[in-house]
Amino acid sequence: MAIRIWSLAFCLLVWSTPEAVSGSMNKDDPWNPHHINGLPPEVRHYIAGICKSPPAAQRDFATYNPRERRWRINLEYLRCEGLGEFRRGNQCLDVDFVEVGSQYRLASKHYADCGY
Repeated sequence: MAIRIWSLAFCLLVWSTPEAVSGSMNKDDPWNPHHINGLPPEVRHYIAGICKSPPAAQRDFATYNPRERRWRINLEYLRCEGLGEFRRGNQCLDVDFVEVGSQYRLASKHYADCGY
């Protein structure tokens, strides 16, 4: 009897929450503007400065190295108007921000092989 009650409760919970069922089946939009929202304010401000339209980014756009306290921004994974030149042959512009106190500052811009 207890198993039936628990089974019924579980089914009601799953079916009453469509996000629980469909959330696992939906794929994340590869050019999702929310991939930028979780970045530090200084990084978001930099992106807003180089984009003349709302930016969208792929998941691999920004990577964080906790040992170095560094955000690497791979501009090849950013899409917006006004971005300008970020590719030279098979090399793409990477921008690094390092943590200084409680903020991040632009540390370097350099070209590296596109992709990982």
